[in-house]
Amino acid sequence: MGATLVAVLLTAGCGGAPRNDAGEVTASASSDAFQVKVGDCTGDLGTGTITDLTLIPCDQEHYYEAYSNKQLSDATYPGTSAVSEQANTFCSESFEPWAGISSSDTKYDITFFYPTLETWTKANDREILCFIGSDKGNIKGSLKGAKK
Repeated sequence: MGATLVAVLLTAGCGGAPRNDAGEVTASASSDAFQVKVGDCTGDLGTGTITDLTLIPCDQEHYYEAYSNKQLSDATYPGTSAVSEQANTFCSESFEPWAGISSSDTKYDITFFYPTLETWTKANDREILCFIGSDKGNIKGSLKGAKK
């Protein structure tokens, strides 16, 4: 069963989750979508435009985990299709080194956040952020190196 790649649009919200000195989320909390970092686990991401979401400690049941990110270097917004294609390629290529299994062999879904024209121009957003997980949830612990 191959991974399903789903694009999720991102817009600015507010707030953040409490973190320990290592930067790990220590309690579930609603967070601005721009505050999500690689290694963070989340509640359901839903579809469409995301302004905020729930960050959850990874040792508790969660839906998704952010596993990789990259900053785009284009001088101007390359367009939604081009950004989505770059995100799809990047998230697929960075998956195996992180998870220990090919993205085409994982039983989980792969999705990503990417900049829109609005976030590119108003929030200087250049980040692609990749996630692994399931819209069914029930994941406990990190999937890093899990080969699932």
